[in-house]
Amino acid sequence: MRVSSTPLASLLVGFAAILPTTLAVFQDEAFQNDWHIPLLGPSLRESTFFHRPLLDAKASLIYTLTERNIIAALHPKDGGIVWRHQLEACASKKLARAVEGVVVAGSCGNVKAFDAVTGKLAWENRFEGGNVKDFKSAGKEDAVVVLFDDGSVRMLEGGSGIVMWEWKGLDAKDTPYSISVTSDSVLVVSVQPEKTSNNMHITSLVLESGLPAKFSRDLRSSVESVDNILSSDALMAWTEDDFRILKMVPISGGRLSGENVKIPEGVIDIEVHTDSDNVALVHYKTADKSWGTAYRWDYEYGPVMSYLDIEEKPGADSTFSISKSGGQTFFVWSFANGEAFLYGEQGQLAEYSPKFEYKGNHITNAASEVITRSDGASYAVRSFISTSAPGFKGNTHLVRNGDLEWARKESLASVSVSTFAELLDPAAEKVANELNAEGHKSIGAAYVHRLTRHVQELIEYGPAWVSGIPVRVMDAFLNKEKAEIGGKWRDFFGYRKYAIVATEEGGLAALDIGKKGEIAWESNVLPIEGEWKGALGVYEVSKGVVAVVTKGGEYLEFDAFEGTMLHREKIPGCGTIKSSSTVDGIGRKLVLAVLKCGKVMVLPSGSPLPETVFLAVQDDAGHAKGLKVASSGKPEQTWVFNPPTGEQIASISTRPAHDPIASIGKVLGDRSVMYKYINPHLISIVTADPNGSTASIHLLDSVSGAVLHSATHTGVDTSKPIVSTVSENWVVYSYYGDDTIPGKTAAKGYHLVVSEIFESEQKNDRGPLGGAQNYSALAGETGEPFVLSQSFIFPGEITSLATTTTRQGITSHEILALLPEYSSILGLPKRMLDPRRPVGRDANPGEVEEGLVKYFPVIDADPRGMLNHKRELVGIKKIVTTPALLESTSLVFAYGGDLFGTRVTPSMAFDVLAKGFSKIQLVGTIVALGVGVGFVAPMVRRKQINQRWSNS
Repeated sequence: MRVSSTPLASLLVGFAAILPTTLAVFQDEAFQNDWHIPLLGPSLRESTFFHRPLLDAKASLIYTLTERNIIAALHPKDGGIVWRHQLEACASKKLARAVEGVVVAGSCGNVKAFDAVTGKLAWENRFEGGNVKDFKSAGKEDAVVVLFDDGSVRMLEGGSGIVMWEWKGLDAKDTPYSISVTSDSVLVVSVQPEKTSNNMHITSLVLESGLPAKFSRDLRSSVESVDNILSSDALMAWTEDDFRILKMVPISGGRLSGENVKIPEGVIDIEVHTDSDNVALVHYKTADKSWGTAYRWDYEYGPVMSYLDIEEKPGADSTFSISKSGGQTFFVWSFANGEAFLYGEQGQLAEYSPKFEYKGNHITNAASEVITRSDGASYAVRSFISTSAPGFKGNTHLVRNGDLEWARKESLASVSVSTFAELLDPAAEKVANELNAEGHKSIGAAYVHRLTRHVQELIEYGPAWVSGIPVRVMDAFLNKEKAEIGGKWRDFFGYRKYAIVATEEGGLAALDIGKKGEIAWESNVLPIEGEWKGALGVYEVSKGVVAVVTKGGEYLEFDAFEGTMLHREKIPGCGTIKSSSTVDGIGRKLVLAVLKCGKVMVLPSGSPLPETVFLAVQDDAGHAKGLKVASSGKPEQTWVFNPPTGEQIASISTRPAHDPIASIGKVLGDRSVMYKYINPHLISIVTADPNGSTASIHLLDSVSGAVLHSATHTGVDTSKPIVSTVSENWVVYSYYGDDTIPGKTAAKGYHLVVSEIFESEQKNDRGPLGGAQNYSALAGETGEPFVLSQSFIFPGEITSLATTTTRQGITSHEILALLPEYSSILGLPKRMLDPRRPVGRDANPGEVEEGLVKYFPVIDADPRGMLNHKRELVGIKKIVTTPALLESTSLVFAYGGDLFGTRVTPSMAFDVLAKGFSKIQLVGTIVALGVGVGFVAPMVRRKQINQRWSNS
């Protein structure tokens, strides 16, 4: 009687399906092979400050809200992130303020309060119709008063965020600008547009009730633009008369009287810094020097008066910051050369000579904390300084008494494109030079040269190699770490590569992904003339050379190991560049740039194409079309793809540049073969119809434009991401289905769909083109492939998809999904998404042997499959992969916010010993077996001899 083993086999296969992902959570491997650089982005001046999280706290934290909508608390000691949160993104103003025990942030129409110590959400209130324009602490019970850009003012109760009162009495012609809160009033500042200038209006509200007070009047001004308003806190400051007059008016008093200051000749910039009290500092800058003047005023009726003149110093690249401590107001003046000065009411209190430089960075803003020491005559000064350099914006530094304590590369939060640069093998490079020399000699001379070289190497390296054998053997047995390889030389397994990244501001940098993202060099690709429009693509075009194509129409080449510029040219043509790609040239790769007018340029200019190239691009009309580019570089349109009626192209995906295929067929459990439809020109086009709530996926041959497969999905929420990835003979894509759309059928939730393409539906059949010796895609000879598809429900939104790549393509693939709701990257084994998984029944023995398990319509976001373990990834937009030298290993790099890198082994590390493998135990076991055999062998021999005598 035969007992079926299907349930047990299914269980084993199910365990095997999750085994590669569970390996990532072993305690000794977590955080060893992966690295993470958490980033915040450029800090906002008005929303960056030192603050003690509790009244009895002995130390302050640094709180900042950044341009990338991240609010965070940093530890001043080392710059580590204590906590951070991603806020909603919109074009409105973003603000953060410290209130007792919490930090309140306003973004879009939302007001949130976070616990100052832990970062946990204390309360939140969302408002429709208007975005937050300004808000201030009400000064009691942790309440805040919020001004919205629709003119409404609301007072929110501390601890709950409940609206205590609301006022909507602002004149329709007024534009709300800011608010100021006193002990009993809320002062609303609005701008009244006039024909040639703008007037300002002050509306006073009773703090307790929100009712209009008697004090409401116009503030006479001639502000040409709201950009001329330099301060809008307790002191309103603006420039008039074409930057000739600086006007300052305190708005918290009983009358609107102020000070008119004539701006000195040569001043090109003015900054006004105010504290929460009645002190302000005006910072003047010329082309080569700067100085400051401090003012104070009486809240009741006193005028604005200057009380401290800070003498001018050379260097306009500087900034002031204000700190209050022990009832005193301090001013910290920081310069880009590292020099700093401390001022109080008595004048200069301390000077800190330059001990470092910001290396080409310009100071953009600063926040400081000054503490008077116990002797009363010395001070502890800490400054959190943001800087900007060409191409890199927002790097931050902590300076303590003139010494640089730490720095954060926040500018890398805006990485937009990247590529990988292979490092060099030192031994191979030397041999390559020698072989190149031999190649230019005759056979006899080359033989003599090689023989001589081998003898010289034996003499030079032989003795050291022999004498080093014991040390190498002992190091191998003890698993001793090898000396770290640096510079442009790769390691033994190829884990070290450079990720060449370009920022949105025009910076170019090389990150060593084998050294946890260490920066190897920095440069920039900003245009010499004209406006910067962004980087379109970064490519490795030859060994040690990377190329950058900019949207503004420039082509640049850099040394990948040093960062020096090798070549630069302006791309002639018509307008900006729409897209770019690489093709194989003679001894290097060439870049094809498609201009806005449809012209195709071969870069570097003058480089001939060795063969005809076919491209797929999207035109301005929203159609995809194919271009045939001959050796002359002149494009010829070959096909046009028109999306279905009402739909528009959402994205176009192509196979990875490195996508080797180790097998042309899939071997089934019964030893038959289903042949893969392998097409190097396979592309995926996603189209969507927002009005009809439909989305379609189209697989095309980019040479002929033939549609190989199409699928349309109804009930799709097109406002959510629709992403896809293509590799080998399959495509995986994700979308959101909404069952509430009238007349549309859909399973509610995020769908993950896989489609796999075969040459034929029949086993062991190569399809209609299987027997053809030659065929042409241009002639429409693409065959009729067979497509298998399967859909799964996924628990969260996917904003980016990628697939692992290995050196030879032997290792099975893993799908990498970026999950912003989980702040993670999930690795899904491709066999989990196999469309041949049996539906409605258990897998039979043959299917079990293939690794198939019963189809289940839901795929969980298993925490064991998260590549980042416990780390929180924020803001990441794209995932890219590259193979290591080991076939089992794929390197992963993610960017767009945080930077993250890791190594994954989808089929486990089958070609390298585990880190914990004990060579001593192995040798000991062999020795023990040898000794045992030595003892047992004579006994066995004696027994055999005695047995023969007995038998005779």
